Amino acid sequence: MPLFPWNPLFETGNERIDRQHRGLFDLTNQLASAVQHREPMPKLSALVERLRDYARTHFCDEEALMRCSRLTGEEIGRHVCAHKTFEHEIDRLAARADLTDAESAEAFLEFLVTWLVTHILKLDRRIAQALVDQCNAEDPDALAVEEVLIEALMETERRFRLLSDEAPSLIWVSGLSGQRGFANKAWYDFVGIDPIHAVDVDWPGFVHPEDRERYQACIGDVLATGQAATVEVRVKTASGDWGWILEKISPRISRNACIGLIAAATDVTGAKTSELLLSEANGRLEREVSERTRKLKRLALADPLTGLANRRSLLERIDREVARSAGSGDELSLLFIDVDHFKTINDTLGHAAGDAALIEVARLIEQSLRRTDFVGRLGGEEFVAVLAKTGEAGACEAADTIRRTISRHEFDGLGRPVTVSIGVSSHGSGDDGTALLDRADHAMLQAKRDGRNRCRVAGHGGRDRLSA
Repeated sequence: MPLFPWNPLFETGNERIDRQHRGLFDLTNQLASAVQHREPMPKLSALVERLRDYARTHFCDEEALMRCSRLTGEEIGRHVCAHKTFEHEIDRLAARADLTDAESAEAFLEFLVTWLVTHILKLDRRIAQALVDQCNAEDPDALAVEEVLIEALMETERRFRLLSDEAPSLIWVSGLSGQRGFANKAWYDFVGIDPIHAVDVDWPGFVHPEDRERYQACIGDVLATGQAATVEVRVKTASGDWGWILEKISPRISRNACIGLIAAATDVTGAKTSELLLSEANGRLEREVSERTRKLKRLALADPLTGLANRRSLLERIDREVARSAGSGDELSLLFIDVDHFKTINDTLGHAAGDAALIEVARLIEQSLRRTDFVGRLGGEEFVAVLAKTGEAGACEAADTIRRTISRHEFDGLGRPVTVSIGVSSHGSGDDGTALLDRADHAMLQAKRDGRNRCRVAGHGGRDRLSA
């Protein structure tokens, strides 16, 4: 059954105008059926062409008819203004890409319904009545026509409510206050309210407290600007959980002025939940990737045996500290540490014992230094400590602490003490990282030549300043 069945008593007596009215009734019923039953929408180009044809012929004929009636100039002016509004809406429709969006189709259907109710069944009725009055003011058929039109108007409202209740979207309508004067069945079902017993429903109260201010501000903006807006908020559902809706709020325009709002929302809880889960998963993945990257960087710069900085990281640190010292004037010293007779340990006890000894030596060196100092494994049994803001005297003291700590330590499984020889160099004018390291290396070799288990300071003629 069509949404708006044609009734012969709707006829004005002008066959041409009545035919145009019936054509618009048919077009409205076609669009309403497509929305209600989720059928394919009419092609936009065909819809626009039919509406423009209606506007061209109907408005011209109707305005000519009005000039022959007893309507006042003010009433004729309102009618002409309504015609222009209809033409403007057709232009807006033509600018759309298509009608596949359910919200767009429903919004345009609402416009056609409003036009049928307020224009054909109301304004055009005045034309017909004026013409009847002009011909025969006492014609009893006039009263019958009015009664039928009033009944049709009431039936139209009932059918519009039925249509909105059958629609899957959450639809509400308001006046200029922004407070809902109508909400369809889908809304009541969504929040778990029986519409029969619902009185003065606090609709904003269903919106999540964190979203409520933003939601009300959006409604206010649409009323103030007359521009449609889309908002995504959480709403308490019938189950007591928070569901997500995506709502488009549009102004209702009459005579180029906003008279209220109409909104259509879609339940996007599933999509939003998936989006949040995906976001959380991406966050975890990013953290894992970041942590793995950090570990890889650490591994790339760490010695795999001892866990200290490797040769590359060590040399880069020396260069940075030398550059910083040269720029700031701060003191800087290096300790070049070599394990004595390490080859003998490997040859007699095996490489596993040698590796264990190196790991323990690295731990003891790190333990003997300050937290601000930097130590790395240069290669084999050689280690280098970088002592920032430390002059020769402080470096010599640190070197002797390391030497004594290692020589007094009992190494498991070796059955013999382990000693180290240490060379000390301090940054001087013109030194680069390579030169500073070479001087510490030469001082360490001098300590070896002088009997091992001792420290030597570069640039002091090989004099043993720190021997045990």
